[in-house]
Parts: sequence; structure tokens; C-alpha cells
Amino acid sequence: MAAFSASISASSRFLSSTSLPHDAAAPNRRIYTSRRHSLSQCRSLSLPKPFPLSRLNTFSQWGRKKSLNICVQASVADISLEKSMDNVPLPEGDIWAVHKFGGTCVGTSQRIKNVADIVISDDSERKLVVVSAMSKVTDMMYDLINKAQSRDDSYISALDTVLKKHQSVALDLLDGDDLATFLSQLHHDISNLKAMLRAIFIAGHVTESFSDFVVGHGELWSAQMLSFVVRKNGLDCMWMDTRDVLIVNPTSSNQVDPDLLESERRLDKWLSQNPSKIIIATGFIASTPQNIPTTLKRDGSDFSAAIMGALFRARQVTIWTDVDGVYSADPQKGRLLALLIETMHAV
Repeated sequence: MAAFSASISASSRFLSSTSLPHDAAAPNRRIYTSRRHSLSQCRSLSLPKPFPLSRLNTFSQWGRKKSLNICVQASVADISLEKSMDNVPLPEGDIWAVHKFGGTCVGTSQRIKNVADIVISDDSERKLVVVSAMSKVTDMMYDLINKAQSRDDSYISALDTVLKKHQSVALDLLDGDDLATFLSQLHHDISNLKAMLRAIFIAGHVTESFSDFVVGHGELWSAQMLSFVVRKNGLDCMWMDTRDVLIVNPTSSNQVDPDLLESERRLDKWLSQNPSKIIIATGFIASTPQNIPTTLKRDGSDFSAAIMGALFRARQVTIWTDVDGVYSADPQKGRLLALLIETMHAV
């Protein structure tokens, strides 16, 4: 499924990403649609039963509502962690529900408001929300790096475009002290990025750690804005920079292995300092055991949600996206495609 995929698997020591099974004829696979929320065009698929994370089974039933959401929910109850992690003093287990929202789901101020509405209306006792950068922002950040290391000084104006994009959304979403706090942090970050990109421009080269540090800022900004919007509704909410919690060991240029033991130790510390019933966490970014910023590589936010769900021993992980349905192939690579969900606006 090229139009929508979830990458979740487990072993006794680490998680690694795998693709969804391609057997579309599996007898227990159906489509589930939810009537609970309307998130602009964001959709989801639901997996209401616990299952081994190396397999993915979906269930279905048609709803009758014009505005339709499709979500993927994955129980993480079967993830096997080290025995030494069994007795950690964390608020954990079924009280936690994990939601992950991709870039298009937080791509505009209105969509961020819609996400906040979904988070607020979820009646779970505790909620962890993993967010990507706003739509296209990660591409913009990579473009900054490419321009700088090519000694193309247009990286300066491109960085200003990034600033204006987030500034405009913040002005639409926030006010008062919240707006002042966010804009102050935004300008501080942009100033630091400008200095770093200048160094890359002079050197004509960028290291992987420099690149990972730059591109991860989009998630920082979207998580902060969403947390402010949720708090405006009077709810207890904190945002989490997952570089403080999620520790991974890079194994290749395109893969990392989570260090679950160290990550849970850091999560325990973070929660003791930031007790909250709603946490907005950054997807995609992490740190190495040496505290060097890194990423889970492109499209790694789903992987982030799966790892965090395992660490929290959450009841479920719900992955929201904005496709029109589940396709049998990449719609950008051919016209003869079967849309497995053809009616997105049920009568």
C-alpha cells in the first residue's frame, strides 16, 4: 500500500520498521470507519484487538456519515521489553492512548485546531500525541542544508520563508503570553539555525549530525504550537522534545535501533519532572547514547509513535493520515489502480 502505510514491529530487544503485509485477500481484513471525529481530510484505520506487531490485521464496518475518518490503531500490549523494565515507577498501561498526526494533519492553523479537538474529545485518562512537522517543512529544512553546502546564499531567504510560515500560523492560533513565548523561541531557533547554516556555507560540507539537528526543528515547532492550543482549552498539557527521552543507535544511514532500556530510564525522569495527563511529543527526532541529536530517518514519525507506545505500554496507537482511501498501488505511478475504499463520503 503506497498511499498509506504503517511501520511497526517488535523483538525482545529492539523495534525495527517493516512494511505492511501485502496479502489484500486475507480473510480477516476489512475496513473500519469511525464516526467519532472529523479532522478535515485526516483519516485513520482501526485495529481494536491486540496483535503481534510483526503482523497487521484490519477490521471493517461501513458507517453512514458524510465526513469520514479512517484510522490505524495498533495495540502495543504484546511488545516484549526487557524483564528489568517490568517494575518502573511510571503511570503506564491502559490509561495511555497514543495518537500520531502526520504533516498534512498539522499543515495549517485550521488543521492544528482540528487535531486539538480530537485530542480534547478523546476520553482516555492519559494521552500521548506524536506530531510531525507541518506539511512540507521537513523538505524545506533539507533544502536549506543543500543550498548552504552548495554555497548558494539563497538559503538565507529560504530560512526566512520557514520563519514566516510558522509565524503566520502562530499568529492565527495563539495570543497573549503563549504567542510571545512561542515567537521568542521561534526567533531564537531561527537565529541558531542561521549561524549553523552559515558555518555549513563556509565549509561547503555538512555532517550527518548537523543535518539531523537542522531538519528536526519542524517537529519542535509543531509540537509547541499544538500544546499551546490544547492548553488554551483549560487542559493539563505539556510538550516533549523526544531528543530528551528517545535514545537510538544508528545501524546504517537509513536505520536506527531504539535503546529501550535507556529510553525508559529517561522517560521515567522526564515524567517525574513534567507530570501531565496530555503530552504532545515530537516525532522523527531522537538522540544517540552520546546525546547527539539524530532522526529516525525520513517518514520516521510512525516509528516514533510505535516506540513511544511501547515505552508507555499504551492501550493503543492510532495513526492519523489524510488519504482518500487505501490504494493497491502508488497513485503517482500509474492510472490503473484499484481504490480499495471507494466511497469516502457515505450517504
